Amino acid sequence: MQEKLLKKTYDFAQDFHKSDTSGHDFEHIKRVYANACLLMEDTPKVNVFILKMSALLHDIDDRKLNTDGQNALRFLQSLNLEQSMIDTILSTIESISFSKGLDNPQLETIEMKLLYDADKLDALGAIGICRTIMFGTSSQKPLFDENIFPKENLSKEDYKNMERKENHSINHFFDKLLKLKDTMQTETGQKEGLNRHNFMVDFLQHFFQEQNLNEWQDYLKNYLK
Repeated sequence: MQEKLLKKTYDFAQDFHKSDTSGHDFEHIKRVYANACLLMEDTPKVNVFILKMSALLHDIDDRKLNTDGQNALRFLQSLNLEQSMIDTILSTIESISFSKGLDNPQLETIEMKLLYDADKLDALGAIGICRTIMFGTSSQKPLFDENIFPKENLSKEDYKNMERKENHSINHFFDKLLKLKDTMQTETGQKEGLNRHNFMVDFLQHFFQEQNLNEWQDYLKNYLK
């Protein structure tokens, strides 16, 4: 029965995300799902069904997609799942939003921790760079403005504000992506997160060097201390 429900959920997520161009497409969902399956191999006592369902549905109501926030609930209710299971899946999904805890996520269950790492790994490395540019393009934000440095001491409200002047794609690395390696919850996530983090640092170094932006090179160096 669970395999049938997972197949229905897979098909639902595939249809929902099929036209996305913001980096929250179904390719992202598949990578997060694969990451979750890999991470749980070394994790005892994980509820596999909860984790897989949460991975497939984790972006259905992402705040950046401008939904009413009820898509996952309505779909899970259509499967006639017990309310306790619906609540667990929804709370697992809701817990992994970076905007909730910024660089100090509060994750109570092993499923939350595994889903967090699975999702955040896809925000790092080469894929993370591509997704950042995709989202910036889809939301009509500039790639870079050398005169606007990241906002210091970013609050949750600041982070959520898509209209603030500092919100260009390169600044997103400092607002979020370069912080993720220190928030990873599993040993495997930490190791792979560090590898992908280092790739992004190399990218930024080249990005600033190619434009002879010494001030930005210094900013990156100080940020990483």
